[in-house]
Amino acid sequence: MSADESGSTTDHDVGLILPQYGTDIGTVRETALEAESLGYDAVWLEDHFQSWIGDPRRGVHEPWTTLSALAEATAQVRLGTLVTSQSYRHPALLAKMAAQVDHISDGRLELGLGGGWYAAEYDRFGYEFREPPAERLRRLAETVTILQGLWTNETYSHEGEHLEIDIDEAFCEPQPVQEPHPPIWIGGGGESFTLRYTAALADGWNYGTLEPEGFAAKLAVLREHCESEARYDEIRKSAELFVFVGETTEAAENKREAVRSEFLPDDGPSEPREFFLAGYLETAPTGTPAEIRERLADYADAGIEEVMLAVPDAAADGDESLRLLADELTG
Repeated sequence: MSADESGSTTDHDVGLILPQYGTDIGTVRETALEAESLGYDAVWLEDHFQSWIGDPRRGVHEPWTTLSALAEATAQVRLGTLVTSQSYRHPALLAKMAAQVDHISDGRLELGLGGGWYAAEYDRFGYEFREPPAERLRRLAETVTILQGLWTNETYSHEGEHLEIDIDEAFCEPQPVQEPHPPIWIGGGGESFTLRYTAALADGWNYGTLEPEGFAAKLAVLREHCESEARYDEIRKSAELFVFVGETTEAAENKREAVRSEFLPDDGPSEPREFFLAGYLETAPTGTPAEIRERLADYADAGIEEVMLAVPDAAADGDESLRLLADELTG
């Protein structure tokens, strides 16, 4: 990171959330290659069976099989999930899948993991949506423990405390390329459980739908949960942000309004996924590339070190959003 003439921190690691809803796989691959060529640091995929934006039946690309393809197609950009639901895959299977992608990518994997939130998706596809959220988050923490155990030991045994899983002298061979293991990010903002587990177990933390002041408050709680200041400094802090950029502020605002009009009801959000989208749109940095950079500097000043940008226009024919942002943010 560096500082501009006013003393504000302006540079982040910049990742791109790929357009995986309502697109074909070629578009996802081409966007990843464009992001790599423009100097983005990472590309990210979400973990859903159905779209949480608009019509749930919009096509969705499964993240892990897609990451395998992207690992072959790209050469330098890091690859990650934002975030894998701990409920959707047995931890030993996830450990094996992630290790394989780490090998295919020659050590470029970032594993984001979350407790899951999309109840309608759980119900439709036969997964148990445990309540209260603490029940899902305890299983998240145990999943992280199992992943780390399988990745860093010749054999590993585990008696499930919250997960109905016992592992007896299991192993993950070959182990991942990265040592001691691929970075594990925990996504979520819960202060009693998610941030406490992040402090104890994770290499990075991610959240969205907050203004910079909100992130500063969450990071203060994360710091309190850490056993030391050195531990707090080890954890990468990131923000997931929708971004609307244009040659003029008006053009960018028009893009944001177009998304709002297409995907949110006129009378406002009424279900969790709509409230999520409304929060992302409300907090989305919007404007010219210089205005976006200035807005992201506020997040850096709040303690955010990496941004994962969702750019709704990234896959549109002729749209220059990725180049405009790259010229300002990745140089």
